[in-house]
Amino acid sequence: MLFSPHPFSLIIFGASGHLAQLKLYPALYILALKNRLPKQYAIVGFSRTKMDENAFKKLVADAIQQDLHSVSEKALQEFLSHVTYHQGQYTEAEDFKALTQELQNLEKGWKDNVRLAYFSVPPAAYPDIAHNLCEGDVHTKNIPFRCIVEKPVGHDLVSFQEIKKKLLGCFQEEEIYLLDHYLGKEAVRNIYYLRYANPILEQLLKNSLIHHVEIAALEPAGIEGRSGYFEKTGTLRDMFQSHLLMIASLLTIQLRDKDDALLASRIDALKKLYLPPASNLDDVILQGQYTTGHVGKEKVPGYTEEEGVDPQSRTNTFIALKLLSRAQNWEGVPFYLRSGKRLQEKKTRITIEFQQKTDVGKDTKSNRLCIILQGEAGMRIHLQTKMGGTDPAFRPLVLEDPLVCVGDCLPEHSLLLLEAIHGKHQWFLTFEGVQSAWRLFDPLQSHLDKENTPLYSYKAGGNGPKEMDEWIAKDGMQWM
Repeated sequence: MLFSPHPFSLIIFGASGHLAQLKLYPALYILALKNRLPKQYAIVGFSRTKMDENAFKKLVADAIQQDLHSVSEKALQEFLSHVTYHQGQYTEAEDFKALTQELQNLEKGWKDNVRLAYFSVPPAAYPDIAHNLCEGDVHTKNIPFRCIVEKPVGHDLVSFQEIKKKLLGCFQEEEIYLLDHYLGKEAVRNIYYLRYANPILEQLLKNSLIHHVEIAALEPAGIEGRSGYFEKTGTLRDMFQSHLLMIASLLTIQLRDKDDALLASRIDALKKLYLPPASNLDDVILQGQYTTGHVGKEKVPGYTEEEGVDPQSRTNTFIALKLLSRAQNWEGVPFYLRSGKRLQEKKTRITIEFQQKTDVGKDTKSNRLCIILQGEAGMRIHLQTKMGGTDPAFRPLVLEDPLVCVGDCLPEHSLLLLEAIHGKHQWFLTFEGVQSAWRLFDPLQSHLDKENTPLYSYKAGGNGPKEMDEWIAKDGMQWM
């Protein structure tokens, strides 16, 4: 169990923004509520928005109450006593010098403290913030420093390399924490630990036994008012470039005896993922965009009718993709990944279909292993058992159990923030890994951006474009 042993100051850039309100303030409050923070700490909101400290504390309190619903007023007020606000421009060095002075006042009497800066802003703002953190002496050699950056880092390989250069011009690589919140999910981490602690699974996860793998991340939600972000990003950058690649890499990772080798093993597994050779990339990737429909009983607009979206937009809200891996025991196994918005149900899961035994009857279903990561997390194994008596037929036998977090359970941002405070990199991304991901996906994004690349429509509240069934059927497969 991790506790924060040293005093710390956390500066949140973009403090009035969507991510900070939706994720960061509730995550920090939970850490305080569970007594995981030291007695001496400060959370400093920094943004361009003009507001006084009381208004900012109300913003933080409202965000926590909206997310958690039931909140102890005493615990909330204690947490808010550690919260302060600094209004400034990301481009102005003087505003950062004033921030340094404020931090020094807050940190008086502290010993062995650390400072963290969370970049909850668009990537375009990273260079100015990084430069001024150093120029304004917020980042100093005398105090350990952590710079936390949310994925996606850039929007392609070139912009990623520019951001990397700017960040490394100010910070040491070990001071930089590239965060993908999927790696804070207990169910996602359990992909690795299920394999590590259960050797029986390793005997099954071999290309001689596996027919194919499906990784799905589907959701009924739309863009939730984030048109400015999503129009520049789309589903490929938003979901595949990091989230789904991380899941695939944890599934194909080579297990090591030492837990501290996990980071290097994850990078190695990621680098071994590749696109199947194809004369036409339409055989490798398919894109879609939702139109007006009903999610449950609610009528929802199509993507191009969402506020802030160009009516002629070709931004994808659904992607299906085929990948292969050069990892040991996985060569030749096709991976089918799909993700989309405004779909019928919310689920994130891995389904592994095994080779079918040919001598037990034509109606016998293949064995499947399903790891459900989101929704009702759990594990499900599909087997076959014989019908009773003289009946020679087989019937399905499904074994399942929930993957319930027991013991020291924290939401993903709470856990990752705590690990960053401790200086633990194990479940963060690296520059090498992110660079490999952009190299894999840049050709795909360029293909999707072409006017003649099909963009299939699908009704909100359905299962996705009907063309995805024809697309996977070309390989003799169907979605699971």
